[in-house]
Amino acid sequence: MGQIIDISKKITNELPMVRITDELVVTVNNRKNDILNMQAMVLEEQRKAEKGDGTFNEIEMIGKTLKMFVGEKAAKEIEAMNLPLPDYKTVYTAVMAAATGSSLEEAEKQFR
Repeated sequence: MGQIIDISKKITNELPMVRITDELVVTVNNRKNDILNMQAMVLEEQRKAEKGDGTFNEIEMIGKTLKMFVGEKAAKEIEAMNLPLPDYKTVYTAVMAAATGSSLEEAEKQFR
């Protein structure tokens, strides 16, 4: 019989969470298909920008990504906070870190 590699204890199927404020903790949908859909959405928006006026709306894309990963309700709560842009990007980066299984530091390098 060949070698069996047991990964059953590594597979938790639990969704990560991000604490944004003491009152707002969001669950991040990090399912593989959702990540692929987000990547496809970004590529499509980049293609549209290249064919159009060349403008890629980063803030709009962050909003769409947040809706996809934390849900409509939580995304609205984040929007209602009316955060300064650097803080809004920090929320996005933290959600992306949770979605990709990265540390916040790794995500800051990759998603900024």
